[in-house]
Amino acid sequence: MALTQGSLVRAYYLLTPLFLLLDVRYGISVRASGLTLPEYRYLYYGFCLLCAAGCYWQTSYTPLIAMAESSVNLLILFLGVMLPIFTLVELPLETDAVASFNSEKLFNFLLTGIVLVTVFQSAQRELRRTAMIND
Repeated sequence: MALTQGSLVRAYYLLTPLFLLLDVRYGISVRASGLTLPEYRYLYYGFCLLCAAGCYWQTSYTPLIAMAESSVNLLILFLGVMLPIFTLVELPLETDAVASFNSEKLFNFLLTGIVLVTVFQSAQRELRRTAMIND
């Protein structure tokens, strides 16, 4: 079996149950790091499982699924970082509130962001390659 970008992306989505286990059992949220409420993270893991099913049964749609999921996850990631900062602006100055952003969250943000951008760009390359083959 040749290791292609599409097969790596499919493997990434098929590892969703492992990411869910890491999150539930050990509190390590790599896949849905921007979501603080467990209900939203579980909903997102369900969405990722649907992406995995789509990539598994419709391999030709893998790049499109990867681009869509990466876009959604990047938006969640950025909002998870920016919303606490935006809410600080709305608070009165005398509250002395600070946004909780520690080194663990920074590492998670960087790791997740790099993976998502890489998946997105790989999917774009795969779509371009497929388009050139079909022309």
